[in-house]
Amino acid sequence: MDRLLLKRHPGFALSYLLLEMAALHTATMMPADYQTIDGEMVSYSIGEAALRNGSAVLVGGLLVGVLPLVAEVEKV
Repeated sequence: MDRLLLKRHPGFALSYLLLEMAALHTATMMPADYQTIDGEMVSYSIGEAALRNGSAVLVGGLLVGVLPLVAEVEKV
């Protein structure tokens, strides 16, 4: 982490370090589940399958559409 501080302008070093740490944390996090418009939580794998096959879309961060069955997702 010290090397990150040395590469930056001293006035912005801490800001850049915090931004880089936040980006690293975001990149290593597991993907979150999706929420439907009625408040139901849908697992990431089912939501991704619906988005990929075109039976669902994201509207304002909410999953809207027809979701595949769990058995269909596990086959793929």
